[in-house]
Amino acid sequence: FCHYSGHGGKIRDNNNDESDGYDETLVPLDHYASGQIRDDDVYDALVGPMPSNVTLTCLMDCCHSGTVLDLPYKFKPDNTATDKMVLDPKFNDAKLVSFARKLFGLSTETEMKRNDTFVDKEGKLWRKA
Repeated sequence: FCHYSGHGGKIRDNNNDESDGYDETLVPLDHYASGQIRDDDVYDALVGPMPSNVTLTCLMDCCHSGTVLDLPYKFKPDNTATDKMVLDPKFNDAKLVSFARKLFGLSTETEMKRNDTFVDKEGKLWRKA
């Protein structure tokens, strides 16, 4: 379980991975000295390294928190029996692939093939058995 209650914000995207041109942020107490925490950093530290068999419940009580984890699915309740998770059409597969390449130390498609690792059409990273 992860919980954050505090300020949230938006700042100009610094790596062109956001369709709206802004990174969503968490604003920590020391943000004047250390800066805001970008959604890219939250993803890299919390979401990306999580094993596939782990479930995380994350409660973000702050402005602009709907996409601060940069997940491929979103939940928007409409108070009906059809409430469900839906694929976010604005999800950026490139961020996931970039993280996977950093995680496995792979920088090019050639290296990925040489190391028996590949990314499928949906941006999922696979290792050959």
